[in-house]
Amino acid sequence: MLKEYLEKTYGYNEPILISEIKLDSLNDNALRQYFKRMVKSGDLIHFDTGVYYLPKASRLLGKAYLDPLKVITRKYIESGTDTYGYFAGAYFSNLLGLTTQMPAVIEVVTDKEATKGRTVTVGNQNVRLKCPAMRITKDNVLLLQFLDAVSTAEKYAELPKQEMTSLLKQYLRKNRFTQNQLAEVLSSVTARTAKKLIEWGLIYEFAS
Repeated sequence: MLKEYLEKTYGYNEPILISEIKLDSLNDNALRQYFKRMVKSGDLIHFDTGVYYLPKASRLLGKAYLDPLKVITRKYIESGTDTYGYFAGAYFSNLLGLTTQMPAVIEVVTDKEATKGRTVTVGNQNVRLKCPAMRITKDNVLLLQFLDAVSTAEKYAELPKQEMTSLLKQYLRKNRFTQNQLAEVLSSVTARTAKKLIEWGLIYEFAS
């Protein structure tokens, strides 16, 4: 049964992208018809274009709920086996502690986008998608995200420059970025970002 397959593969209140489901026993048209019937019966909820989830009410909320961030992450950042994007801009600056503001539009850099900037809506959340300067992988994603944050740090930071650079250094050391890793992504680093790495002393924090 399709429901059992979805339960085992995805679980409850987790995004299911119909475009990624490939079953030998069902062609695409038959799969869509099954999904329609499951939505009609209440076994499946349609969240957004091509996105569904198996509902399970939480004791706290009293109803089933799918977090838009889970959908954003699944569509544009990573699956269980692949990495193809990262959060950027004011949203990631907030996670770093550079700002307390939470933006209305979440910025994502992703291999899934071919343009330099496009805004889409996921559920009720606006997302600004941007293509990366180089292909994103699980090996370089954290460093590319960090370098992106360095490039925009002054734009979003609410801290004095010394505190801002101190936080960036702490994050760099925590993730143990190396000189070899930096060399591998150097082609994607702009001259302006490279200048900041030097002037802010970040370049000296990369492990040899």
